Amino acid sequence: MNKILDLKPIYTEPDNCQDCYKCVRECPVKAIQIENNKAYIIENRCIYCGHCTQVCPTGAKKIRDGVSRVRLTLANHPKVILSLAPSWLSEFENLRIEQLIAAIRKLGFMAVSETAIGAELVSSRVTHYLHQSQPGVYISSACPVVVEYIRKYSSEHIHAITPFLSPMLSHAKILKQHYGNDIKIIFAGPCICKKLEADNFRDLIEVAITFKDLKNWFEKEHIQPEQLIPGPEDHFSPWNAGLGSLYPIEGGMLPGIQEEEKKIVKMAFSDLSNIKDVIKNLDTYREKDSVFLELLACRGGCINGPAKLSQTSLAIKRYNIQNRHNLVPGGQTDDLSQLDISTCYQADSCKNAYHTEEEIKQALAAVGKNCPEDELNCSGCGYDSCRDFALAMLEGRAEENMCVSYMRKVAHDKATVLLQKIPAGVLLVDNELKISDMNRFCANLLGEEVNLIYEVSPGLAGVDLGQICTFSDLFKAVLTTGKEISERQIRDHEKIWLLSIYNIQPHRLVFGILQDLREPYVRQEWMLEQTREVIRKHMSTVQQVACLLGENAAYTDATLRAVMQATESNKLKMGE
Repeated sequence: MNKILDLKPIYTEPDNCQDCYKCVRECPVKAIQIENNKAYIIENRCIYCGHCTQVCPTGAKKIRDGVSRVRLTLANHPKVILSLAPSWLSEFENLRIEQLIAAIRKLGFMAVSETAIGAELVSSRVTHYLHQSQPGVYISSACPVVVEYIRKYSSEHIHAITPFLSPMLSHAKILKQHYGNDIKIIFAGPCICKKLEADNFRDLIEVAITFKDLKNWFEKEHIQPEQLIPGPEDHFSPWNAGLGSLYPIEGGMLPGIQEEEKKIVKMAFSDLSNIKDVIKNLDTYREKDSVFLELLACRGGCINGPAKLSQTSLAIKRYNIQNRHNLVPGGQTDDLSQLDISTCYQADSCKNAYHTEEEIKQALAAVGKNCPEDELNCSGCGYDSCRDFALAMLEGRAEENMCVSYMRKVAHDKATVLLQKIPAGVLLVDNELKISDMNRFCANLLGEEVNLIYEVSPGLAGVDLGQICTFSDLFKAVLTTGKEISERQIRDHEKIWLLSIYNIQPHRLVFGILQDLREPYVRQEWMLEQTREVIRKHMSTVQQVACLLGENAAYTDATLRAVMQATESNKLKMGE
């Protein structure tokens, strides 16, 4: 159990991570550290927006499951209540609330209550606070992701957050006042960051689970909510929410902020990219009005949370929320005037450390960026610019091999070196029988004239194969049929060669290995040993590059292995 408690809401499954850097690219605060080509969450930098869990193509970014802890709570406590986020209506489609409540109670919960009644209390307290406060800019505390972002990355605006608990935590206080402090409260919603919020307030929320957790739990228990017949106790407790049910949509909090003694300018923004821009210059605001900002991290609001179930359009989800609000009146029964939901948010700055210009230049030079023209800013590494990448390297969040252009150059240089060191003639030919590349050893084998051309144009890229040798028809046959040729003897006057042709990309690119059979057996042994040495020294690097860049470098591995096989086979023949 301790391991479960120590596990953060989002974590990495290393075996599934394929070093694609998509999570780095998509993370709004770059809270990712690359270590040994694996992308790990930096816990103290993470704002738990959950975006990485949505974009990871291999499912390496995992959401901590809370159901096991909920089961344990239900087994040990008779009075456990589920606080249900108001976005339930947009997620459990074609399901009456009475059926959903019946299904939840079937899991063992004493009652189900709407988190939205906590939202209404927050709206009331915020309204009073705004009317009593000096003109300025104020920010809602409803979204835990926004709160975490301001705490860690915009701490100069921490004072602007209204000093009240979130709707989830306020709801927990309402339930404890109504039912007693001995109850246990579980939260269910589409937000991953609520798990972090619950971790920080264990006196109020036992554990937070997602709608996905809840749906999977139903399935494991073979509960089909749509088939249940609700009973008289299958309704929200202790009362239905009113305006608070609008909280899951962008602007949903604003109707609950009443204008009484003075004018309050109310605005709503969603999506972290917009929010960054909104709060960028808040400290320069000098007008006489009070401005209240409802900021939600997810585009469109909580109805688009990272742990949502439904893929229905945001418009339909919003319609469903608004339509239910118009149909179901609220009905507060308890006196909440003395209930304390105040709090004070503390900054926890995670801004980057200062690095000198010389340090940045050295980091850039490590990945081949020696002048401004070398800084491509391609974002292949996941960072917006080469400079940002250099800063990440200096802070230990990034590795040199994340730079795609640098590794491509490394791959090219390494392949070129290997091609030249192989003690056999190697040439690559495309489907038009044009040479893509050739090593010097091959040019020497083909004669003085070819060698002279090679001096002028190393590699002979683009040269017609038929112009420099008599066996271009063999390459054409392999390109046409896809059938490889292994160890074909070729005679050209006094020359005797052993030729093998292998596919790199069938029908598009092949490579040939040419060896001089006039070489004595001792020479063959030396060639084999030299090839082994080249492979031993350089294969690990080539394989690493090939893994990073795929087919752009993988042919080198195949070439080396083919040379090895050819020379081994030739050794056996010479021994016979």
